[in-house]
Amino acid sequence: MLGRKVAINEEQVLRFLESLFEEDLHAKRVLSLAHATLGGVHAASLSVHAIGQALAWARGGVQKHGIKQVDRLLSNEAVDVWKLAAS
Repeated sequence: MLGRKVAINEEQVLRFLESLFEEDLHAKRVLSLAHATLGGVHAASLSVHAIGQALAWARGGVQKHGIKQVDRLLSNEAVDVWKLAAS
């Protein structure tokens, strides 16, 4: 993180999600889910655009890339939200 002071940081979210999904998801998918979760925590609304912008802000990155990352995660058919919620 590039010097931004946030209440919940990337490392905290990643550690928590790893503890939940490390046996069910590939490490890169957990990282992507952690990034989207971080964006969701800091977003003003729960639109893909707002979550991506908040992700970029929290990580000190480019908004366009944050939005694209969230969009790709949510459109990924291999990520079954209901299956993850049940695990």
